[in-house]
Amino acid sequence: MNPPFEGNVVVIEQSDGLVIVDAGGSPPSGAIIVAEIRRLSKKPVKTLIYTHWHGDHNLGAGAFRTAWPRIAIISTLKTREAMVGVLKPTLPGYAKSNADMGAMAEKQAKNTALPPAVRAGWAKIAAVAPGMVDGYAHLTLYPADVTFTDRYDIPDRTAPVQVLFLGRGNTEGDAVVWAPKQRLVAAGDLVVAPVPYANKTYPAEWIATLRKLEGFDFAYLVPGHGPVMRDRVYVDTMISALETVRTQVGPLAKAGVPLDDVQKRLDLDAMRRSFTGGDAWLDLLLNAFFTRDLITSAWKEARGEAVVQELP
Repeated sequence: MNPPFEGNVVVIEQSDGLVIVDAGGSPPSGAIIVAEIRRLSKKPVKTLIYTHWHGDHNLGAGAFRTAWPRIAIISTLKTREAMVGVLKPTLPGYAKSNADMGAMAEKQAKNTALPPAVRAGWAKIAAVAPGMVDGYAHLTLYPADVTFTDRYDIPDRTAPVQVLFLGRGNTEGDAVVWAPKQRLVAAGDLVVAPVPYANKTYPAEWIATLRKLEGFDFAYLVPGHGPVMRDRVYVDTMISALETVRTQVGPLAKAGVPLDDVQKRLDLDAMRRSFTGGDAWLDLLLNAFFTRDLITSAWKEARGEAVVQELP
């Protein structure tokens, strides 16, 4: 989860062209990905799939549209709606927000009161921040040309691809891509390692969606970020974490305990160690990207309040 926040990109070869899952998080990264695809294959890219609406998975799409003008961009209907209604208004502020993050990171990297691992983490962010600011200087959004609600098939006689909505989890419109010939499933940010991402999520439904994901006979699971997985161990860890937070937060929320007090009364040490192993930088990332936001969503869920998709 260290910046730049680039999601994984999957290339699936079909008889008449390539199917791509996600597009990179900025115009420069999109151009790099296009160059790498061309190095791998002479076949054209015919389809680009967005797993969800977060910009680190789709803001590189312009390079694909330039390289292959006839490309079809596919997403769930909810993902397209969020890209237009939620992501697009934030684009003018991307460069400034990353400049601000870089300035904060530079300051934190020099803070001798912090553990060495935390200072090193902030130093990495400070080092890449100028490139991120430049990369976000000119952003254009490319929402999907074709949307679906439950399933979209990309047939092929030897390598068919299924694009599926298994249920809400990380966002309202998470798409999972299943390539049965390769026994590969691309999970988007339903699965993120080494620590998950949980801004404005749906905890109970996320658990159900992850259990459906585990039902695929996969040999490879490609998360939204992080290394390719060959088993279900990490997904089980995520399910356990979601269940732990819901179990502790639910009764307190239903009893009317305010969110700030709920945050203070939870015992999540075992959950934290299952992801971070006590690493101070990963502890910071887990709190920033997962724990704090998950508690908020679980609290709202228990009280029957709506979770509204938005960026932090």
